[in-house]
Amino acid sequence: MSQLRTAYFLLLVVTFGLASCKNSSEHRVGSEFTVYVQRFQDEATKHGKNLDLINGGLIVEFADLKDGVAGLCHYEKPIRIEIDKTYWAAIEKFADADLMKEDLLFHELGHGFLGRKHLNTLLENGDWKSIMCGGDKVNGRSWNINYHGARRTYYVDELFNESTVAPVYSSLQFVADTTGYNVIYKLNFNTPAKSDAGWEITETTNYSTTITTDGKLKFQSKIAQAYLVSLTTATAISTNFSYELTIESPTGNATDQYGIIYGIIPDGSNGNNSPIEYFNINNGKKMFMGNRTYYSFFTELDESKILPAGKNKLKVFKIGSMIYYFINNTYAYCSEIVTTAGLNKFGFMVPAQGTVLIDDFLINQSKSSNAPAKVIQTQSLQFEITPMGIETQNSVLNQ
Repeated sequence: MSQLRTAYFLLLVVTFGLASCKNSSEHRVGSEFTVYVQRFQDEATKHGKNLDLINGGLIVEFADLKDGVAGLCHYEKPIRIEIDKTYWAAIEKFADADLMKEDLLFHELGHGFLGRKHLNTLLENGDWKSIMCGGDKVNGRSWNINYHGARRTYYVDELFNESTVAPVYSSLQFVADTTGYNVIYKLNFNTPAKSDAGWEITETTNYSTTITTDGKLKFQSKIAQAYLVSLTTATAISTNFSYELTIESPTGNATDQYGIIYGIIPDGSNGNNSPIEYFNINNGKKMFMGNRTYYSFFTELDESKILPAGKNKLKVFKIGSMIYYFINNTYAYCSEIVTTAGLNKFGFMVPAQGTVLIDDFLINQSKSSNAPAKVIQTQSLQFEITPMGIETQNSVLNQ
C-alpha cells in the first residue's frame, strides 16, 4: 500500500514538473493568422486595452475540429487557439473572406484575452448583439453575422466594450425618404404574351412556366437545384430604386428558400456565384439576405410578418449605399449593398424541385435620374433562367 502511495506521489511530481516547464511566453502564430492578431492588437490599443499579443505568449494553429466548430480557444498558458483548416480553406474562396477570417480570430482572441464569454442576445432588428455569439444554439439559428460596412465598426467596438450603445441601423423605425420615384418596369401576368409575362411560357425537362387562371406567373423546378430567374432591363439602374413583387411557395419544405434577386449580368468569371443580391424567406418564417459572391447569407432573422405558403410582398429600396428590406409593407432590416455597378437583372429565386407564384412585378427609379416617366412594359425583354449551386446556403460554423 505504501509503495502505491509512493508511486502516485512520484507521478504527481513528474506531472507538476512537466506543466511547470511549459513556456507561458511562447509565441507561435501561423503566418496565415498574423495579420489578424496584429489587427486585434491595434484595435485593443485604440480601445484603451493594455495587451501585448505580438511579443507575449500566444499560439494560433490549424487543427481538424469536429462537430461543426470553426475555432476553439484553450485557456492555457499561453492561450492556445485552434482554427479548423477545412473551414478556413472554404471561406477564402469567396468575397470578403478577409472579414470572415477576422471575425473568427477576433472571436477567439476575445475569449482568450478579453475574458468574453458567449453572448447570444439580439439587437432590435434581430441582428446578433455581439461578435461573441456562439456555443449552444438559440432556436436552431445560424451564427452568421452581417460583418461588413458599418456593422464591422459596431461589432469591434462592442467586443472591447460590452456597454457599447446599439447602432442606429438596428432600429426598426424606418426614417429614410422613399418619395420621388417613377415606375419604369411593371409586369402583369394576365396573358401568356411575353410583353405581359416577361418570361417565356414554356415546358422543359428541367422546369416549366405557366400563367394561372388568376393571373400569376407559375414557375416550377423539376430538378434538385434552385433556379435564379431574372429579366434584363434595357438600361442598367445606377441610382436609387425600389423593386417589389409578390411571391408564394405553396409546396416544399419549411426550410426551402425563395425570394427576390437583383444585380448585374455576370461576365462568366464567377460561375454560379455571379454578383447577385438576394432577399429570401422560407415557410418557417425565416428571412435571409446576402450576395452570391459571399460564402453564405449575411444573417438569418426570425420574421413573424412572413405568411407561410401564402402571398408575401417582398420589397427593397436602394437609397445611397443601403438596401432597406420590407415584408408585407413592414420594414424589416437594412444593410449595405455589395454590388456597386449599375443593376440590370431583376427576378426571383425558386427552391429546388419547388414552385413559386409571382405577381405585381414593379421597379421604380428615383426621379432625380434620367428615368422615363412612364411604364416600360411593351419593349423587348430578355430573360435568363440559371440553375443555382448551394454555396449561398452555407452557414457560418460555431466558434
